[in-house]
Amino acid sequence: MKFSIYLSDVFSNMWKSLVLIFFLIPFNVANATSTIVKVEDMGLPNWTIIEREVPGFGSNGPITLDWDPFNDFFTELIAWNHGYSGKGAAFCWHGENCALKLSVAEENATLMLESFFLGFYGVGEGYVEFSVFDLESDTRILTDTPLVTGSDGLDIFVNAVSSVGFLILFGPDGYSMGINDITYSYQSSNFIVHPVPIPAASWLFVSGLIGLLCFTRQTSSEI
Repeated sequence: MKFSIYLSDVFSNMWKSLVLIFFLIPFNVANATSTIVKVEDMGLPNWTIIEREVPGFGSNGPITLDWDPFNDFFTELIAWNHGYSGKGAAFCWHGENCALKLSVAEENATLMLESFFLGFYGVGEGYVEFSVFDLESDTRILTDTPLVTGSDGLDIFVNAVSSVGFLILFGPDGYSMGINDITYSYQSSNFIVHPVPIPAASWLFVSGLIGLLCFTRQTSSEI
């Protein structure tokens, strides 16, 4: 009888250990990761259509960038490596409604559009109208028509969160104006489980304990 109680205690402790091992299995959560997308980092010659040569440039994790979301010759973004308020920039041929789209390509992930830079080409200045649309609510969340000069560009701070994405439009002079330094971060709440393998000998030991415990209980009941 005492031996049966002893085996019951051993069996109970073994299962507690197995439960502890389960809770020690690591769960990884992707933390917010900041990304700054610079046109100069594309390594493209001037006048290069971005989406054609480096499609999705600047994408990271669950976030994808589309430099030609309308698939339109007049609004597709083109790389230029210098001269936009001292920086490179992406501009479009027609200049009106130049477009850049950031999308969330994974469930349980959110995108924060932090900021972007607007520059003016050359030594002049001009007013540029821009809008930022939240694709989750299909609403325009930010719009303005600031004066941008060739000597001093403008950082536009958005700091908005979406689980679907954002669309940035700028113009009407998107030829003299350009966009750069698109800064965003993301948060993913997906759990990735990495199982901890348990040696075969451990399973054999547990099976033996179960069989021995059952045999002992059966013997005790017969007595």
